[in-house]
Amino acid sequence: MLFANCHNHSTFSDGAHTPEKLVTLAKEEGHRAIILTDHDTVKGSFFAQRKARELGLLSLLGCEFSTVGFNTGFHLLGIDFDPENREMRELLARVSRKQTERSRILFERGIESGRMPRGVTWQDVLDSYPNNDYFCNNQVFETMLKKGLYERMDYAKFFMDNFRPKRDEELEIERITGLHTPNIEDVVRIIRNAGGVPIVAHPHAKQKYVDNLISIGVMGFEVRHPDLRNDGESEEFQRICTERKLYKLGGTDHYCVLGGYMEVMPWHRLPPEVGYTTEEDFMAIYERRLG
Repeated sequence: MLFANCHNHSTFSDGAHTPEKLVTLAKEEGHRAIILTDHDTVKGSFFAQRKARELGLLSLLGCEFSTVGFNTGFHLLGIDFDPENREMRELLARVSRKQTERSRILFERGIESGRMPRGVTWQDVLDSYPNNDYFCNNQVFETMLKKGLYERMDYAKFFMDNFRPKRDEELEIERITGLHTPNIEDVVRIIRNAGGVPIVAHPHAKQKYVDNLISIGVMGFEVRHPDLRNDGESEEFQRICTERKLYKLGGTDHYCVLGGYMEVMPWHRLPPEVGYTTEEDFMAIYERRLG
């Protein structure tokens, strides 16, 4: 059943592994396909797809977008789109810059307040990841780790202390930068116009929005994910996708071996069966059987 893992993150966004290591681990777990879905960037996709070809795994380009709509937030997986499409290129540049600017401001406030130790500059963080266009707490922590300012087991506390601001501070940062979370309807339209497939990620407690989401062009849902382990949600979304002829995907996200955080966050120690895509479901999107 563990044919593909279609929701993963690498060091190009907030993942623990490089794209190449991620693909290698997927192969070792027995997967025959993988989709890297870094947050708000596709910079790592080239490296992941090249490694997948080398190891004989099937792969598609992917990205996870943070969006808002219907008075709530949604994470949206864009699969198999053209990153050179003009609107898509502009969207990717905008959302990766939004996260990077947010991280820079939180980094500077952490240093100024004394919550983070001095000894690393923002330029040091940028220089540590010369191929990235997306920077978050992970790049900051790893840069400080290399300088000996933290130990690996400090990761969770570092994140909670410095990169989980309250809602008011989030809104203030958006006002400062002028960069806002995009509307889901716009992102769905751009993904589809770029030839891709928009899939709602980990739709926990989102059943009431299904009709709205389909009406704006969503083409599928993530049906197996660690967040969908209770109350029959996984089975419910599988039923919805089957009845509505929608794509079904699954992945482990930040959890399990591919997530890479099991050592520092024990609650991530879950079996890979909590998030996977079957061969039938993967080939449906790989061959674009539903559009």
